[in-house]
Amino acid sequence: MTTIMIAHALPFAVSGAELAIADMVEQVGGGFRCIMLTPGEGPLAAFYRRRGFEVLARSIQTRRRLYPGLHTIQSAYYARAFRRLGVDGVVCNTFSAAGRVGTLCGMAGIPHAVYVREYIRNIPLHRRMLARARCVFAVSADVAAYLADFMDRKSPFVARDYIDVRPLERRIEVHRRSGERLLPFEPGTPVVGFVGRITPYKQPDLFLRMIPHVLREVPECRFVVVGSHHEAAAPYAESLRALARDLGIEGSVRFMGQRDDAVEIIAELSAFCLTSDREPFPRTILEAQLAGCPVAAANSGGCPELVEDGVTGLLFDPIGDGAPAALASRVTRILRDAALGRSLSAAAREKVAAAEGSLAPVNEFRRLLGVLTAPAPGAPGRN
Repeated sequence: MTTIMIAHALPFAVSGAELAIADMVEQVGGGFRCIMLTPGEGPLAAFYRRRGFEVLARSIQTRRRLYPGLHTIQSAYYARAFRRLGVDGVVCNTFSAAGRVGTLCGMAGIPHAVYVREYIRNIPLHRRMLARARCVFAVSADVAAYLADFMDRKSPFVARDYIDVRPLERRIEVHRRSGERLLPFEPGTPVVGFVGRITPYKQPDLFLRMIPHVLREVPECRFVVVGSHHEAAAPYAESLRALARDLGIEGSVRFMGQRDDAVEIIAELSAFCLTSDREPFPRTILEAQLAGCPVAAANSGGCPELVEDGVTGLLFDPIGDGAPAALASRVTRILRDAALGRSLSAAAREKVAAAEGSLAPVNEFRRLLGVLTAPAPGAPGRN
C-alpha cells in the first residue's frame, strides 16, 4: 500500500481545487491510501470527513517574525510524524500549500509534488519552490506551457481535474423534479448568470458591463451574480453594486451571494458566462455543461480546452474595450436561437462524459503518483 498525503493551504477553503481533488482521490484506489492534510480544524477538514476521507488536521504555521527558529523546529516535528505514518509521497494540492510542506518533505526525505492550479509569478522564490519538488502537476495545458517558461530542470505534467458526473446529475434531476424556482425572477424569464468568486481577475464587472448591450436586444432578459468575496476584496465587491447603479441596470440584476445550491441555480439559467481574463481550469464550465446550460466563455487560459467554439459553447475575447459587446453578442445568439443552445448543450455534455467525467484523468493521476513515489535512481529503498 502506497501512502499519499494531500496537503492543503487554508482550513476554510472548499472551492474548485478541493472539490476536484476529492472527486479524484475517491476514484484512485489501486493500492493507494490517501490522507488529507488540512491546516487545522475547520470547514475543509469537516468537508473531507463527510466525504469519508482520512484527515490529519494540523496547522503548519508559525509566527515567523516573533519566533524565527520555530519554523525549523515545527518542520522537523512534522517530518518525523510523516515518517511514522509511512508517507511515501506528498501532493500539495495548490501552489500555496507547497511552502512549509516542501520544507518538511525535504527534512523527511519524502518526495513531493506541487499541483499548480494558478498562474504563479515568475520570481526566484517560486522558481525555488518548483525546483525542489520531484514533480509539478499543471491543471491544464495552458498552465503547463506557462510554467515551462521558468522551469529549468523539469517539465510539468498536465493533470486535468476529474469531475464525478453522477452526484451532480442526481442533484440536477432532483431539483428539476421538485419544481422549485431558485432564481429571483418569474418562470419563463430568460436569465443569464455569472457564478464564481468575486475577485477582479474573474471580471464580474465585465459581466455587468455586458448587460446593457443584451438588454437592447432582449429587453426581457434578467441577470444574476452568484458568489462571495474574501475580506480583502470587499471594496471591489461594493464597487460592483455601484457599477450596476451607474449603468442603470439595478432592476435587471440580482446579487445572490454565496450559495450551496449554485449547481441547481446554473441548471435554471438560459446562459452561463465565464468572464475571467485567464482562468486555469474552470470547474464551473463543466458544471454548466453537465446542467445543460449553454456556455459563453473567455478564449484564454484553460477555457478553450473545455469549450470548442461553436460546438460545445461560444468563446469571446475578454480583454479590451470591446469585451462587453463581444460577450453580449454570444449571449444574444444563445438567447435568440434555441436550437443553437440545445446543440451546444448536448455536445458539451457528451464531451464532458468522454473526457473530464471519464476515468481518464484519474488514471493519469494514478500514473503520476507512481512517478512521484518511484525510488530515485541510485537511492536506497525506504523501510
